[in-house]
Amino acid sequence: MQASHGGSRGRALPLLLVAVAPDVPLAWLDELDDPRFSYHRAYNGHDTLRDLYRYQPDLLILGLRVRDPGPWEVLRRVREMTEDLRVMVATRRFDGADALRALDSGADDVLWHGMPEGLAKALVMARLRRATPVSPPDQLLEDGRLRLDLDTHEVTMGGQYVPLTPLEFDLLHFLARNPGQVLSPEQLLHHAWRARPEGDAGKVKYAVLRLRRSIERATGVKAPIETVRGVGYRYVLPGSHPA
Repeated sequence: MQASHGGSRGRALPLLLVAVAPDVPLAWLDELDDPRFSYHRAYNGHDTLRDLYRYQPDLLILGLRVRDPGPWEVLRRVREMTEDLRVMVATRRFDGADALRALDSGADDVLWHGMPEGLAKALVMARLRRATPVSPPDQLLEDGRLRLDLDTHEVTMGGQYVPLTPLEFDLLHFLARNPGQVLSPEQLLHHAWRARPEGDAGKVKYAVLRLRRSIERATGVKAPIETVRGVGYRYVLPGSHPA
């Protein structure tokens, strides 16, 4: 297959983001080799999500052996991000239960090693013909106080660098992209956790507490995250006042 270089602007060929585990044989990918598209390869779930923002691909091929996070978490987060991106899951052996789960989770097609010759490439080309350029959420979130970079996972607040864990980063991102909106613990569990716990609101309470402490240690000022008793939490924009 051809490697892709550079981002989406000005590229001549449709771009596939191929997310497969490092031990997947390249021969399997070579079945999709075609001069009508280029590709970029990611090796784990974290890099896949990062590269969706960086390269803005026309199609995602997601291997079911990807880890950190795994394929189901990646697919969930992709579908939270956009309904427009075409997603095809890929596996070395067809499994009906996995195929149904993938389609129910938002995938458009299933590919597997050993498909009838030419079918995988035909499915890819069919999806690309119907693909529209995807504009994911802005990589950079800024509000005059907070600067949150989705590409580098770096956060500054009031000009001060704020070191955060991956969970704290995801929690702050979801709060800050919904400023002023009260978000319930259940919403935060659903959107911010990489491995979503089942209905344990206590996890949210202590995660918000740790996030506030991280911000306040770095900046020396009160974190702009308000608790609305009995309802949830909200991010307060600069110049706003509690309701």
